[in-house]
Amino acid sequence: EPQIDLGGLRKFGFGALVAALYAFLLAPLAIVIFASFSPDERNVYALSQASLRWYREFAASGNFTAAFEFSLWLAAVASVIATAVGFVTAYSVMRFLGRRRATGQALAMLPMMVPHILISLSLLLVLTRFPLPELAALVIGHVLICLPFTIAGIISSLESVDPDLEAAAHTLGASRLRVLFEVTLPLVAPGLLSALIFSFIISFGDVDIALFLSGPGMTTLPIEIFSFIQWQSSPVIAAITTVQIVLIVLFGLAVERLVGLRAAMRI
Repeated sequence: EPQIDLGGLRKFGFGALVAALYAFLLAPLAIVIFASFSPDERNVYALSQASLRWYREFAASGNFTAAFEFSLWLAAVASVIATAVGFVTAYSVMRFLGRRRATGQALAMLPMMVPHILISLSLLLVLTRFPLPELAALVIGHVLICLPFTIAGIISSLESVDPDLEAAAHTLGASRLRVLFEVTLPLVAPGLLSALIFSFIISFGDVDIALFLSGPGMTTLPIEIFSFIQWQSSPVIAAITTVQIVLIVLFGLAVERLVGLRAAMRI
């Protein structure tokens, strides 16, 4: 009698389950992308009637393009600051704390455990007590939510750097600062870039911080989208969302190319 390969059936069933879960998770994104090519406002899609009308409307909209440019600027500034601070923090945790390294890393990860809305409210209360510019508070808020991810990614890269290389440079007479710039930084450069990209994505898509701290002329793209859909519905939102999806996918591919997503996301 032919015997049933139970191991093969289990693998097939598990693969089918994973495929179904991925299809379930990605279906909304596919619907949004298809809707962005709708020829009219009905949010329908027909391959023969695909249109770039809503992408042109996005490009012609002053409010959306201004919010998009401001979001790009804010994400760039916040990600650069978060990566710089994250490197200093990660280097200090890995090289100076010794046995207390795990405790230092856990403390550095605390902003990841605090809801973004609480960070927003805290910064809002700071604005009522101190004459801090709203733009500065917005940048600080974005840096805070990006910082744990940059620290985690850079620590992951520093773990792969052999401390003996730094010790050898010290032995040859190099100062700690010179070792940092000529030995450590080149070795962790891919990790730094991946941390920069991740923090850019997080800052660019933030809603909570911007919702509480945005002022006149400082509206980010997610907030502009949120305000728009409160009063009307249009496939232009699908077009804007598709542009963001493409950007995130490109950034994700860049991280995978540099260090691999598994290594970059390891905490």
